Amino acid sequence: MRSAAALLLLVSTCLMATPLPAAGPNEVKDLVDAGEILPFEPIRNRIMADTRGDFIGTEFDHTTRRYRFRFLVNGNVVNVDVDARTGKRLNSRRSY
Repeated sequence: MRSAAALLLLVSTCLMATPLPAAGPNEVKDLVDAGEILPFEPIRNRIMADTRGDFIGTEFDHTTRRYRFRFLVNGNVVNVDVDARTGKRLNSRRSY
């Protein structure tokens, strides 16, 4: 458990140092209101139900209109990319 906590701290530090191009909450709301992307909550609920592991966090990339969900699975960080326009899961991959 101690190594998982250390890994989580390391991942959090790395995420802060090299974030995706992020959109502010107002920009995401504006995109939802304009019908360009789906609301976050239904996407989050489905991805969290379909993905094993501990949820670490999520980011929105406004240039690609994608959400990236991060999970800790067996000591590895797994990124799940989702198209915010369709809600479709695009890929899952381990982060090194």
